[in-house]
Amino acid sequence: MKSMTDRLVALWLAALLLVMATTVTACGSEESGNLPARTTSGLPARPDPPRLVNDLADVLGDTDAMEDTLEALARDTGNQIVVVTVTDLLGLDPWDYALQLGREWGVGQKDKNNGVVVLIKPKTSRSKGRAYIAVGYGLEGAIPDAVATRIVNSEMIPHFKRDDYHGGAQAAIDVLVPLARGEYGPDAYTGRLSAEEDDDDVILAVAIFLMIFGFVMVFGGAAMISDDDDFRSGGGSATWGGPIIFGGGGRSSSSSSWSGGSSSWGGGGFGGFGGGSFGGGGGGGSW
Repeated sequence: MKSMTDRLVALWLAALLLVMATTVTACGSEESGNLPARTTSGLPARPDPPRLVNDLADVLGDTDAMEDTLEALARDTGNQIVVVTVTDLLGLDPWDYALQLGREWGVGQKDKNNGVVVLIKPKTSRSKGRAYIAVGYGLEGAIPDAVATRIVNSEMIPHFKRDDYHGGAQAAIDVLVPLARGEYGPDAYTGRLSAEEDDDDVILAVAIFLMIFGFVMVFGGAAMISDDDDFRSGGGSATWGGPIIFGGGGRSSSSSSWSGGSSSWGGGGFGGFGGGSFGGGGGGGSW
């Protein structure tokens, strides 16, 4: 009897363990279905079907227009720009993550290395936001390190600070696509930024001037009224300290603004990455 009881207990325990193992496996499968596939290095696997905008952090919203613009660039020029958002950099520096991702996915053409990876890691309550633009060998002339850095810090991060990740990614595309097409060069882009910064300086100077002028008019006028009262009562004559001259001609500069030419192309889709590589060019920033 005791032997039979032991056997029943053993069978019951075995059945319980089998049910638990099945439940854990099912839960693991369900959770992994919500996560991007990963390579052996832990980086996201190359998208299948291939896409140029990969919002793995789910912060960009509707990306169809971005995808169309980048697909058109790839078809027209062979240059490939990939936008990737992630929630975790896996302990890597942003430049290293973007570099490895570009190499593993093969962004750009193998014989030209003409790919660009725009990496975005959103800010959280526990970590800084990070962004990096990695540039393949073949496009380093069109998008030098200094230009990549300025795009991140001047075009993207101002949007990201307002939690506008779609706007920041679009701002990067609006500059990178014309540069990759050769519609204007890096000097023209940095010149435009410098002109805009000069305009900001002029606006600030005018604002300061108006504040000082208003201060002088209010308090100077009050002093004149007081002196005039003294004059009418026999206390003397009204005085005015003469005209106030603000010296120094302000530097004026004209600037023209443009947005990156983007076209919406129907049909076709992105044909896939071409095996391009990266050598470390690019630039980034944090917020």
